[in-house]
Amino acid sequence: MGYSYSVVPKGADPLSYRASKQQLRKVFLDCDVDDDKVLTKEEVKVAFDRFGALFPGFRAWKALRRVDKNRDGFISMDELDSLIEYAYQRGYINVN
Repeated sequence: MGYSYSVVPKGADPLSYRASKQQLRKVFLDCDVDDDKVLTKEEVKVAFDRFGALFPGFRAWKALRRVDKNRDGFISMDELDSLIEYAYQRGYINVN
């Protein structure tokens, strides 16, 4: 997994480059490699790596602590909207 960084052009509105919640949802669902409708910490880490997070492992750990309401160590589809909101608030612009 490599890091990729996106830069908003000087003078441009950063919000216009921000990933949409739909784009974030697609990446998270794409990272559910075993298609079990549950995201593991490793799958969340891969998603944050795809977003260009500097420390995707830390970001995944932080996200799990914040949105894993039942504390089972996974993100269920019931918790996915909270995960998407968490990622959206970080303002990622690199979604691939």
